[in-house]
Amino acid sequence: MANQAEKPVAGAEFLSAIFELIADPVFVKDRQFRLVHFNRAFCALTGHSREKLLGTTDYDFVSREEADFFRKKDEELFASGATVDVAEEHITDSKGVRHVLATTKVPLRDASGKVTHLVGVIRDVTRQKAAEEALRQANEELEKRVTERTAALAAAQEELVRKERLALLGQLAGGLAHQIRNPLAAITNAGYLMQKALASRPEPELTQPLEIVVEEAWKANRIITGLLDHARVRAADREDCRAASLVEQALATHPAPDSVTIVRAFDDVPPVCVDAHQVREALSNLVRNSIDAMPKGGTLTVEVRREGKAVVIAVADTGPGIPPEHQRTLFRPLVTTKPQGLGLGLITARMLVENQGGKLAFVGSGPGARFEVQLPVASTPAAGE
Repeated sequence: MANQAEKPVAGAEFLSAIFELIADPVFVKDRQFRLVHFNRAFCALTGHSREKLLGTTDYDFVSREEADFFRKKDEELFASGATVDVAEEHITDSKGVRHVLATTKVPLRDASGKVTHLVGVIRDVTRQKAAEEALRQANEELEKRVTERTAALAAAQEELVRKERLALLGQLAGGLAHQIRNPLAAITNAGYLMQKALASRPEPELTQPLEIVVEEAWKANRIITGLLDHARVRAADREDCRAASLVEQALATHPAPDSVTIVRAFDDVPPVCVDAHQVREALSNLVRNSIDAMPKGGTLTVEVRREGKAVVIAVADTGPGIPPEHQRTLFRPLVTTKPQGLGLGLITARMLVENQGGKLAFVGSGPGARFEVQLPVASTPAAGE
């Protein structure tokens, strides 16, 4: 006898068995929003037994906030008679674990077409959302790292360009300085001889022009000296020194006028391991700038303190300060606000300090300007410290 197709299995028990085996949670509510049917996956999701859930509403087993959200979507379905898709909603199970759900609610109609129930099919997307959040955080962290690395690379490139320019400037300065200094010396000597000759035979119409020639020659010589100082920064010859002693020597190099009060705030700090001559030059530059910034008088404060493995020397004045638009170019060569300046003083001072393994930074203005020098602490105390 030929094979006959098996008769389809029908009946409520068979359909109920299939309903129970569906992996995703499924539930049915009547128009009073009561649970009238649901599968075992729904029980597992909520953490409640069938007996406890049957005939209840959402308000009986979840928080009011969650139940309000579910009710609003249920009312939307019964009012419109159309399927409602909820891309994301939350439910907290009996153990307090919060789940993220994606739910589709479908109207169930009777023979007359009236909506009598709603059928909800749930997909638990908690892990998916967690993975998406982890991916989002990873992307943000990656973007942050890329931004930081890009900024670091830009800073490194800027520093490299700065050093290359300074090296080129140093070579140019060194070559030009020696070539120009000889004729300047000749002009200065000739000027002195002429002044000496005029001393015995005064010529008023020549005295003032001659004084101008000599003074301008000396200004040019000072500029050349600045160029040479910048060009010939040699390797540091380090030794243990007292920071306070270096400060006093720098102050002595540029005596302050009577209108400027000097305040010393020296803590008891260990010695520093530096090239004393180079550090004195750097500090002298800072002291000179501070004094120049107070032509009508003020207070020059010099502090010495320890910060971790460094000794900090701060030089502050009560002058007009440095405008924000000039602060960004403080350590750029050939940029200056002084009428007779060359713009090499601060950059040379920074090079001298960095030559010791230290740092020189502008740390604020108003009222006045403040610069701080960080120098490495010596490994062993010096005698008398």
